[in-house]
Amino acid sequence: MEEYEEFVKAGKIAGEALKEGIKWVREGIEYREVAEKIEEYIKAKGAMPAFPVNISVNNVAAHFTPSQSCRDVFKKGDVVKIDVGAHINGCIGDTAKTVEVGTKKYAKLIEAAEEALKAAIDSIKAGIKIGEIGEIIEEKIREYGFTPIKNLHGHSLERYKLHAGLSIPNFKNKSKVELKEGQIVAIEPFATDGLGMVVDAGLGNIYRIEKDSIMARELKKRFNSLPFAERWLYEIYGEKVPFKLSFLLKRRIIAPYFKLIEAKGGVVSQAEHTLFVTKEGCEILTEIK
Repeated sequence: MEEYEEFVKAGKIAGEALKEGIKWVREGIEYREVAEKIEEYIKAKGAMPAFPVNISVNNVAAHFTPSQSCRDVFKKGDVVKIDVGAHINGCIGDTAKTVEVGTKKYAKLIEAAEEALKAAIDSIKAGIKIGEIGEIIEEKIREYGFTPIKNLHGHSLERYKLHAGLSIPNFKNKSKVELKEGQIVAIEPFATDGLGMVVDAGLGNIYRIEKDSIMARELKKRFNSLPFAERWLYEIYGEKVPFKLSFLLKRRIIAPYFKLIEAKGGVVSQAEHTLFVTKEGCEILTEIK
């Protein structure tokens, strides 16, 4: 695989950035400060963010990054998912971890996602069926007394493609699709004490290019096909960002990602690594010892 080395480098940087970012999640610290520190760390290491740092707190599961004006701070007892992506020439490392701020009430929920990820990784090799991976993840999460989120999946990765067509559910399913040697996949179990489904809950301050247009040329140049944050646009448009966003959305040149929350308000935990599938197992590209 010709991009292998770039995936390895991107994975290492993503893992390091996540490890550093987790240290900054403390009571009273602003979400935006942590997101921006992680993104700057990625750039300082010679990569670029593959997507805006997702900071998902308590019942928020995914697809939220702080806006330019966000002043939300972490509170004692918050269950915080930090999801980080770094890329080198479009080759992506994607990784996530959950931490609890100042308490240990949800330690088992956090452990459930982590152990489900470990169990899945132990099983992965060329030839394993997607359905088998989902069953392993679900069984481990249920061992802890929790429920997997059924409409959030792991996924394959390709150059400039964060979700490259292959979905890997976090529950037992009938998929006979097999992983292949040389594939890059992100495995990301989500566990909850709620219903096990997520629903849209408003804008998450994350966007993607929807239509190839002259008006999207600058965005395409900067982000290719990868997601971008509202706050990143201030480098391009300055104080005109609200007007530009409205204009681009109305013309469907860009589309939003919606913040995803647990359907019954349950607290959510997440764990994720990017893997290179081999004949006999897999290589964890985002693991930092």
